[in-house]
Amino acid sequence: MQCRRSTLTLGAMFIVLLFAGCEKQDSTSNYVARVGDRHLLREEVDRAIHSIPIAQDSAEARQQIVEQWVTNELLHQEAQRLGLRQDAEVKRLLDESERSVLVNAFMSHLYEENPIAPTPSEMQAYFENHREQLRLRESFARVRYLYCADRATAEAARTMLQQAPPAARDSIWSVAIDRYAIDAPVAKEISSSFLPESKIFLDKPPLRGAVSELLGGQIAPVVESDSLFHVVQLVERIPARTIPEPAWIEDELVRRLVIQGRKQLYARQVQRLRNEALAREDLEIR
Repeated sequence: MQCRRSTLTLGAMFIVLLFAGCEKQDSTSNYVARVGDRHLLREEVDRAIHSIPIAQDSAEARQQIVEQWVTNELLHQEAQRLGLRQDAEVKRLLDESERSVLVNAFMSHLYEENPIAPTPSEMQAYFENHREQLRLRESFARVRYLYCADRATAEAARTMLQQAPPAARDSIWSVAIDRYAIDAPVAKEISSSFLPESKIFLDKPPLRGAVSELLGGQIAPVVESDSLFHVVQLVERIPARTIPEPAWIEDELVRRLVIQGRKQLYARQVQRLRNEALAREDLEIR
């Protein structure tokens, strides 16, 4: 709880700094706080809540955002009263901050106007050219998994998997999911592909512990956790430093290609602006 509150506080501090830079708001009946002629509107609090990934929309979170805004606005107005905006160092920092915000805004606009969506052929080509650099940093694993509301149902699903011939286990497991699983889509998604072992059952320590003790092909005893009954089999474990299949690291391939594409787009834009400035004789480097 303390960690969550600290993170929320940092997020709220960042948000109120954004509020402090907004244009002066007209007084309306929709404001939730006022300091002098500055108003914090209800919709601004709504946006603040939704922009904090870990925040839950609660009275506590909203009150914290309001209190942070009030504190920030009081300090801001006092700094204005003391004439600190005219201080040379403050002016320099404000100018640097404005330039940085505008540059970042331009880059965000540039990337939004030129979205990069790698094609399957581009992803395959990148994979082939960077196979060694794409070796797994950790072990990957594929599991078959489902959960049930009672132990008897879970045991029936486990028995069905145990008795299935190895060559038919995927198809029979799909039938078992449809027959026994509480959440069939989740079970099918987890059971269908290799995933980093550290991310499998990240929020379910008993299941993580069970999988860590299994060898390829072994089925764990039914695991009871959170009032549910879980069936899990380790299909295969791929050790770290193995060259992966492209499908296992699709998200990483997309991420790298987007970064690469944005770097190229950035370089082209900078070169265009340099050429135009030189043509106007607005650029001189001594």
